[in-house]
Amino acid sequence: MTETILASLAPVFLVMALGFAAGRTKEFDKHNIGSLNALVMDFALPAALFTAMAQAPRQAMIDQARLAFVLLLAMLLMFAVTYLVQIRLFSTDRRESALIALTASGSNVGSAGLPIVAALFNKSASISVAVAVAVAAIVLTPISLLLLESEETNQRSAIAIIGGALIKPIVIAPALGLLSSLAGVSLPPLLDSTLTLVGQGASGTALFLTGLVLSAQPIRITTNVGIVTAAKNLLQPALTALLAIPLLDSAEARVAIVLTAIPSGAFGVLFAIRYNVDSAQIGSMLIASTIAGTVTLTAALLMAAAWSG
Repeated sequence: MTETILASLAPVFLVMALGFAAGRTKEFDKHNIGSLNALVMDFALPAALFTAMAQAPRQAMIDQARLAFVLLLAMLLMFAVTYLVQIRLFSTDRRESALIALTASGSNVGSAGLPIVAALFNKSASISVAVAVAVAAIVLTPISLLLLESEETNQRSAIAIIGGALIKPIVIAPALGLLSSLAGVSLPPLLDSTLTLVGQGASGTALFLTGLVLSAQPIRITTNVGIVTAAKNLLQPALTALLAIPLLDSAEARVAIVLTAIPSGAFGVLFAIRYNVDSAQIGSMLIASTIAGTVTLTAALLMAAAWSG
């Protein structure tokens, strides 16, 4: 099992390292990052999530309800606690606090989740990755955007902000896939094969993009960075375990814990760049979480393997 875990983790961190090296050597610039982000978030990942959910039997999707509930609680609690700590303890402004909370509560599941879960769990567990991404996209993203845009001069209404977030491909795709699965609608073979082909590059490209984003961030190791990294990499998986063990069976609980043990995703940094928020501290948290994840995620996987017997 140890060899399987190492074999599943090594490609994840190596592809991110390739992206980091490409960014440091200036093979890719900010324009490339924007284009790759559009490719991943608007096409490849939505296609992969849609097919993963649409191809799932109706009962399999219904069985994911408790897992979705546990992940939702773990994400919302971590978001709320981190946001309040930033506001009250570190006196961080609300916009940056929202993005730090997003970084602390959202795992890099869309990039790293699929290869890790596919290697270590049964095939049906890949549906859990789509569920985790969908929960984050449908809940965390609108909340973050609402907090971001509520502080801008040209404010839009809360309904307009949330509506704009909910029509993004990364949100619509898993939602449509869920509806397709629950309705028992089979995809036409041509559409199925086309979307499968588009989605095949999602994980690799997203991991490479994560490395690129990391390469563009200055590193500032502060007390705040350490606290947020510990909260994401240690506290959130522990919180998930407390929620999952009484509510889920052992297999589902292991998947939930592993999904939240995956290091932070890059949404916080990408939103910071888009909304002109200082990204140095958020980028440092992303880098620290990713580096620490080589140890903490490995530990979570080993404990999950030992738990399974």
